[in-house]
Amino acid sequence: GGSVANVFLSEPGWRIRGVTRNLSQEASKNLEAKGIEMVVGDLDNPSTLIPAFEGAHAIFGVTDFWQPILHPENTVPLPSDQPLNQACYDLEVRRGKNIANAAAKVSTLERFVFSSVPGAKKWSKGKFSRVYNFDSKAAVVDYIQESLPDLAKKMSTVYIGLYAANWKIFPFLGPRKQSDGTYVLSLATDPNTPLPMIDTGKDTGYLVRALIQVPAGKTLLGFGSMISWSDYMKLWGDILGLPGSRYEQIGLETAAKLVPEDRDLGYEIAEGFAFMGEFGFDGGDPTVLHAQDLGVDCPTTSMETYIRNEDWSSILC
Repeated sequence: GGSVANVFLSEPGWRIRGVTRNLSQEASKNLEAKGIEMVVGDLDNPSTLIPAFEGAHAIFGVTDFWQPILHPENTVPLPSDQPLNQACYDLEVRRGKNIANAAAKVSTLERFVFSSVPGAKKWSKGKFSRVYNFDSKAAVVDYIQESLPDLAKKMSTVYIGLYAANWKIFPFLGPRKQSDGTYVLSLATDPNTPLPMIDTGKDTGYLVRALIQVPAGKTLLGFGSMISWSDYMKLWGDILGLPGSRYEQIGLETAAKLVPEDRDLGYEIAEGFAFMGEFGFDGGDPTVLHAQDLGVDCPTTSMETYIRNEDWSSILC
């Protein structure tokens, strides 16, 4: 959301409103200091979203599957009789529907952009059924198309590719130093499948702006580089002066063990990477567009630029 706000702040004619559960948070105060109108809206309390959205001409809707896992102190209590990732699925679907239902009531709305990803279970024909963080967002899009046809006519969807900074959230998703001094990245993904990688903090806003500038009904895959893990690790090693840096594909069982504290979550992440490796990030959906297909300006950050500008000290120490 912050990237979107920053891009539209420099766009003439737009007044930006941010929706937050807590106006006293530092992030909210920082956005307000930039000139963004901050209002209260709670994704778990639908009645707060309708006044928050009132008068909007465009809405960017985004949900966070990982929030209850990474920041449980900031979320509603989850059922104790459910695996954590399944509970996160239910919560994200509910929150996405709350956003959509409130947006559908905004009479001034012209464009609705929702951040989603393809359903792994659907596009793999059931082969990968445990990628809840993909299927939850896809379920919200399905709900809008089936139950809110008027909103669906105003909707475009942005698929945000693989976060370049995922290794900061889950260190096992980054290169690891070996006993011989080389660095290896190990995931359950085919080494040669090109994957969309993106610097979300810099590029998300431009992707949303591009979708606002073109007619609705688009599905945009956002990325700065379409690159395989093998090529990524070679690039990473070349830029950082670390010869021998490489990627190795590991099996699902081995990958799942990278999250020893929660095997369900381990399979969630492992199957997600296996799905991408076999079917591509977009699952092979023929309707998915890339930024160059839209015909409008949409700058993105290459992985070469990202790697050069990133602070890798926590990995290299």
